[in-house]
Amino acid sequence: MKTSQLKVAYLFNLIWMIALAHIIYSGLQPYPHYITGELMTADMVAIIYACAYCSLYFVAGNIFKFSHFWDKHPYWAYILLSSVLIFQLFIAAVAAMHAPPYIGAFIINTMFLLLIHFVFYPIYAISRKHLKPQKN
Repeated sequence: MKTSQLKVAYLFNLIWMIALAHIIYSGLQPYPHYITGELMTADMVAIIYACAYCSLYFVAGNIFKFSHFWDKHPYWAYILLSSVLIFQLFIAAVAAMHAPPYIGAFIINTMFLLLIHFVFYPIYAISRKHLKPQKN
């Protein structure tokens, strides 16, 4: 692997760790119940499930990147990662009503990933393709 590909993989995994830390931090904070107003603490199993759903995209991305599927079939890898992200968005939308703070963090992370995946990554890929020196 080239060093530039490793830097992208490190950045990808750094975003993953930050997203997990955001969910865990939000899950460990007490929050008021939406009807009674009493302070509640989150169940650790629920926080683990939210982290697992957030990790789907990153695990699939790492499998594609390190198995060289991304290098051989970049469009299929992007489409498969997009479908994983759309599934993750569906989970976030279903869990949105009366959600505790860790689900709110999961929703924020999902929206951030949608922005990165569908806006910033295509700009990066197009600029990288067009800024390469031409071979004569």
